[in-house]
Amino acid sequence: MLKKPFHIFAFFYLLLFVEFAYPHSAHDPIKDIEKYDRSVVERQASFQTLESSPERMQNLQDQVDRMQRKLLALRNLMASDYPHIKEKMSKYKYDYMDSVDEVLTQLKTTLKQTDSLLDQ
Repeated sequence: MLKKPFHIFAFFYLLLFVEFAYPHSAHDPIKDIEKYDRSVVERQASFQTLESSPERMQNLQDQVDRMQRKLLALRNLMASDYPHIKEKMSKYKYDYMDSVDEVLTQLKTTLKQTDSLLDQ
């Protein structure tokens, strides 16, 4: 009669042990930011080669989407790393302010491209 509760206990113990022992992959937000950055640069470079207005409009929408994702990732990273905003204090050794400046420069380029599309 004692065996059944013991088996139930052992089963739940094993489930908990497996859950805590399972190696979780560490998510690297810097890789996400770099991926969004490369994506924007590639789309900006290919903008002039696109021939139709719908293709160009989709390209611009993709650029804005990636910049929004990058800014969200930066914001989340800064919030988790607060108050260590400067590179020398960051646990990721990443200069957040330079990256934000880079996003703003990319956004300016995208807006210029939007203007050129609307002028056609």
